[in-house]
Formats: sequence, structure tokens, C-alpha cells
Amino acid sequence: WDRTLRAWDWRQPGRPVNHVSVGAKVFCMDTAADKVVLGGANRHIHMYDVRNMSMPLERRESSLREQIRCVQVGPDQRLYASGSVEGRVALEHFDAQENALSRFVFKCHRTRERDEEVIHAVNAIAFHPVHGTFATGGSDGGVSVWDGAAKKRLWRLDPFETSVSSLAFSANGSALAIAVSYTFDHGEKVPMPANELIVRSVADADMRPKVRDG
Repeated sequence: WDRTLRAWDWRQPGRPVNHVSVGAKVFCMDTAADKVVLGGANRHIHMYDVRNMSMPLERRESSLREQIRCVQVGPDQRLYASGSVEGRVALEHFDAQENALSRFVFKCHRTRERDEEVIHAVNAIAFHPVHGTFATGGSDGGVSVWDGAAKKRLWRLDPFETSVSSLAFSANGSALAIAVSYTFDHGEKVPMPANELIVRSVADADMRPKVRDG
């Protein structure tokens, strides 16, 4: 919220080893092999090289039209996914030429109430470390798993009582941790929904991308 990015060394507590001004409030962040990727309040993705953070590698306007809520770098380090408060996910590539050809945005985490579509924020994205498919969690309490290359949903879980606020796969992809915690999309609630942490076993076959014809 102070519009800065800071790098820390646990051996030097209390003092950042690097401190750069981003120029916008930072709403989300992820790290890759040699990059830090930030989602800003200005609807831009800010990319930094961890070896030299004095200047950003790139500031790129997001393909999402509304506030960015989460960002996650894919396991192949070629692309990243970001989610917005408007129930959309964007898949974008670091390489500008590849991004121009292959980026896309899709709708998700939408429900119907009284014959009207209700849009929910996408709060969390997690890539499977082996297959590159990914899960999304939203303020509808839902978790869906997607094959980005095929642009198809593979499966989804029945919704939890309140928002899914965070997701993470285990290092080998055999488990998915799901944090369920109200994200205040509708202000205060009394009583507050209970917080939960669910660790769900994931079958390898359920995370494989769809077989392409031909």
C-alpha cells in the first residue's frame, strides 16, 4: 500500500536489502526464477529482475478491465495468470510477440440468482507444478481447475460457505491447499463466517491437460 517493493534477507532482520518505488499501490505479487511480478492499483503488471531491481523490466497494462486481485507465474516461466474483481482471468506471456498472438481473457466465478448473473472476484490462482493446469478460487466460494491451452474447465468443487481467499499446490502437485476466509466483498457480516483451511488430495489424472485431437 505504500507503493514500494522491498527485498529482504532473513539474516538482516529489520532492514530491506532493496527498496524500489513502484508508483502504484501493490495489490498482489508473485516470484519466478529471476523475476518479481506485481499487480498494481493502476491496472498494470510491473515486472522486475531480481538481480537488478533498480528499474522495472516492463510495465504492462493488464488485459483485465477492472482491479487486479491476484497474479501467479506459470511453472514454465513463460506466462502468468491474473484475476480481477470482475470475475475474469487473463493469461499473458512475458515475451511481447508471443503475448500478442496468444494472450486471452475468460469469464469465471459467476453464479445466477433470481435469473440474474452475479459476478464474483477471483481471489486466488495456483498453477499445478507438473502439468501447468491451474486452479482459481473466488468470492463465490468456488474452486475451479482449468486447462489454459485448451481454454476449458477440467472440473470444479462444490462451493464453500464463504470466499476462497488463497490456493496453493504441494511441490509435487498431489495436494491442493484451500484457504476459506471472508474477503469483505459485501462489507461486515455478523456473525462472521468461520475461517477454514482444507488440504485436498489431487489425483494426477485430474490435473492433466485435455488430449488434443490430431
